[in-house]
Amino acid sequence: MKHLLKMIEILLLLLLSFELIIGCQTKYESNTQDSSKRWGEPSNGIRCSIIVESKHWSNGGPAIVSVTVENISEGKVDLKTIPAFTLNEMQYWCPVNIAGDDYNLPANARSNISLEKGAQINSMIDISKLGWDLGISSIWPSKNLYSIVPAGKYKLRLDIEIVDGSEPQWIRSNEISVEISEKI
Repeated sequence: MKHLLKMIEILLLLLLSFELIIGCQTKYESNTQDSSKRWGEPSNGIRCSIIVESKHWSNGGPAIVSVTVENISEGKVDLKTIPAFTLNEMQYWCPVNIAGDDYNLPANARSNISLEKGAQINSMIDISKLGWDLGISSIWPSKNLYSIVPAGKYKLRLDIEIVDGSEPQWIRSNEISVEISEKI
């Protein structure tokens, strides 16, 4: 009888382990302690981190940014947002849909962030392929990164504007220094 109970206990542990592994292999992943990430200041139960593949971008080449958005609250978070990559505190900006499969965020659209407690959104985005423009403009960004942003050194950040309330609130990522050069 003891032998049978031990086998049942082992089978239940294996089944539980399998369920946990399968449940964590989606775009919305469970919380992991990654000490290599730098985080921005949390807001509304959410924190954000960006990492660049390379800090040197060349005209015509990719500009890959890894984005992690994590729910650190005690419950589910549902937010309507307008996320945007910015260079030098909104000197240039690029709206992005971090919660979808198509990272282009159309004019007047929102990126809905819906995360269970401890869950994450992880995205790898080539921001050179998204629409960019000056930070102060009445036109929705649509220009290529390298056609609007001249060569030079910049501070890159992801700013997520929360548009659910009457007053705008922000979730901001860490800031990363990048350099854009003229040619590949």
